[in-house]
Amino acid sequence: MANKLGKKVGVKPETPDYFKLPFEVHYREAIPVTIYEFKTDVVLKSFKDVKAVHMEQGNSWGASFFCQNNNGPELYCCLINGHGEVNPPWLQFQGEANIDFNFGCDFSVVIERNQIIFKELTEEQNDEDSEDYLNVDNMDYCCSDAFHGYVIGEATPEFIVLDSHESRLKIDLDGYELDEEGKRIESRRIINTEDLDDDKYQDYETSEIYDAKFEWVKSVLSKYFKKDTKLSLSFYSE
Repeated sequence: MANKLGKKVGVKPETPDYFKLPFEVHYREAIPVTIYEFKTDVVLKSFKDVKAVHMEQGNSWGASFFCQNNNGPELYCCLINGHGEVNPPWLQFQGEANIDFNFGCDFSVVIERNQIIFKELTEEQNDEDSEDYLNVDNMDYCCSDAFHGYVIGEATPEFIVLDSHESRLKIDLDGYELDEEGKRIESRRIINTEDLDDDKYQDYETSEIYDAKFEWVKSVLSKYFKKDTKLSLSFYSE
């Protein structure tokens, strides 16, 4: 319906389908982080030339993640906080306020029956006088793609930003809009999480830390060692 000036009146704007739009997930509490990076002291010709992997662990504060391809189950997963151990492939790291690493160690990289295994260094590999000594500290990082695993499985998001490219509506996990100070607006429940059809939104991918490491190694092999793509990370790897 239009008035004399040709302007439409009495027409309510359509509510966006937030289950089809990009969104962000923001955390305040500390989230454990694990990083792996490959190292070597020789020119890389194949994956067997990778000698070690360096691991560091710590905590991240104020981390945020984004989902560009939201088909519905992805947003549902975040609303119910139904993640696996680490952020799945569809939930990409976006940024953090602070990160602090408080532990680090090295593992040797061994290939057994086409299985890549990260193993604790032996006494000989730690002994400078041994022929098997691995001087990991003096090795160079290689295969520039490092593994970053944010362990969000036991953390609770502070808020979610719906329609992150446009209206950027901030809600809590119960679906209520939050004001600029982060306080719930009781009269503005954007998504009634109690009425969601669980069966409709159950088809989302989760990721355990081993799965994420497996995919990282697979990606490194396909990018840097195409002749070694028959290799894969062992389930028994550190």
